[in-house]
Amino acid sequence: MQAKPKCPYCGYEDGFKLHKTWRFRFYEVKRLECPKCRGIFNHYYGTSPRGKTSEFIIRVKPRTIQKKRSVKETPSLIPPI
Repeated sequence: MQAKPKCPYCGYEDGFKLHKTWRFRFYEVKRLECPKCRGIFNHYYGTSPRGKTSEFIIRVKPRTIQKKRSVKETPSLIPPI
């Protein structure tokens, strides 16, 4: 039985945005996005040919936080006199 995935960035467990799915060897892979922190990760789930069930998560891309530029840091378009 497949467990609910958990966001590796913030720990959120409820519902995720599904980007795409594919197969990798015996794994079913889902690329998911967390609605809380916007982190993207892959959830792998499958049963090996020997019957062992395996499930794990690989981080793909954390949400990037952009620094807000202040007025002093913004380059001026008026040349100095």
